[in-house]
Amino acid sequence: MAIGGIFTIPSIASFIVAMVAAAIAALLTTAMQNLLIGYGLPVMAFPFLLTTLTLLAALHRRLATSPPYLAQLPALPEINYERARLARVRNGDIGSIPLLLPFYGEWDIYQGFNGEHTHKSSWSHALDFYITEDGKSFDESGRNLEDYYCFGLPVQSPAYGTIIRCNDKFRDNPPGEMDTTNNWGNFVLIQLDTGDHVLLAHLRHNSLKVKEKDRVEPGDVVAACGNSGRSPQPHIHMQAQHEAALGSPTTRFHLASVVITSTDGTPRYQVVATPQKGDRIQAAQVSEKLAANLHLPVGRTLHYNLQGKNPEFTSEHQFIVRVTLAGEYRLHSDRGASAAFQEINGVLAFYDRSGQQDTVLDAWLLANGLTPLTEHAHSWVDSPSCKLYPLSWLQKLWLSIRHPLGCGLDSHYQRQWDRDQHHWIQTSTHWLGLSKNTRVECESLFDPDRGCTQFSITQNGQKLTSQLIDVGLISDQGIPGWSEGIKND
Repeated sequence: MAIGGIFTIPSIASFIVAMVAAAIAALLTTAMQNLLIGYGLPVMAFPFLLTTLTLLAALHRRLATSPPYLAQLPALPEINYERARLARVRNGDIGSIPLLLPFYGEWDIYQGFNGEHTHKSSWSHALDFYITEDGKSFDESGRNLEDYYCFGLPVQSPAYGTIIRCNDKFRDNPPGEMDTTNNWGNFVLIQLDTGDHVLLAHLRHNSLKVKEKDRVEPGDVVAACGNSGRSPQPHIHMQAQHEAALGSPTTRFHLASVVITSTDGTPRYQVVATPQKGDRIQAAQVSEKLAANLHLPVGRTLHYNLQGKNPEFTSEHQFIVRVTLAGEYRLHSDRGASAAFQEINGVLAFYDRSGQQDTVLDAWLLANGLTPLTEHAHSWVDSPSCKLYPLSWLQKLWLSIRHPLGCGLDSHYQRQWDRDQHHWIQTSTHWLGLSKNTRVECESLFDPDRGCTQFSITQNGQKLTSQLIDVGLISDQGIPGWSEGIKND
């Protein structure tokens, strides 16, 4: 049980490893029981610990990223399963490295994963970026490097890390020429805080803005786009790899919080993206207004008044932001429920709902559970836990039989700016595959100055609405507390 679901994410692979572990522990117990009894030691404990720790160490030291996956923190199997399921939706596949774009503005994908030119075999996980206008990557004749739109533009770090190798001594190739001796040309190799590495290659001659051992953050300019190495025209090559050596096999990565315009010309916001050749892509710039009014610092209090269909039915609910000893931010309700959240890569995301039953907190999580902090996000999808869904006891029983480890909702979000009322309206629809009638609709109103002033949930024609009546901050040593009443029109 420890190997199969507490220290690992439950799966068929973890079950097989657990069965192998049980067989090994049984053999060790049989072989060592006389010795252990002779010294007065527990017969079962030592074989169990030896088997468990040895297999966990072996799983941890694997180079390949494949099941079974180790859990970040030991927990019950259903908790590990839910964390991993939600992480796949919001953070990409397990083992995939999240990166931001290494440039400003809107660029095109010259070559994607498993590309037809060089992104093959062990080096299939890589992206090439360049700029086109009207289907061309250059102006004038295209015979000079300066004719290319992206040549000389700044290249920025896509993540937090440290420069461990860099070079800009190679001259840029004339258009159409390549240096196959020095494949990567001028490059910057960044060691991420996770221990993985990101390579930015084909940079411009004498354009480095960093040196080895420099600390970089997303957005820091490291060099300029060039045409060095095995590059027929100016572009940026980006790949992720586990090892620090040039030419090491690539590993999976994805882009976080971007707007992609596909060949059909429709821009789409994506929390997790793996663009294809021909896609046009840009970073979803964070809106200062959205980020400010939805920011939840420690000690923040939100006081809501719940109203039902019957005008006489009202109740007050309060949310408080607290931080755990592990540094995890959690939104607590006065009913004994809570949920963790993060503000990362331009997204406010809630997860890990725990505690007592609380319909109002669940409605908040359904309405605001995944909220991009950018005005470029007009529609997106999510899959929060089915535990947030309002179900009857019979539906809960059937769900526990059908999905004993839990499952996710099919959630679709939309957001638009209401010019007349001067606020954002965020709507969402959530389905659970129990029957055609199991659909819940939510709506939130975001005021540019006061945050989420109202959220509602509607099911089977019945609507519950919560209005913000007070927002404040709990006082702390050296930090004054305050409270401000909200007048709703």
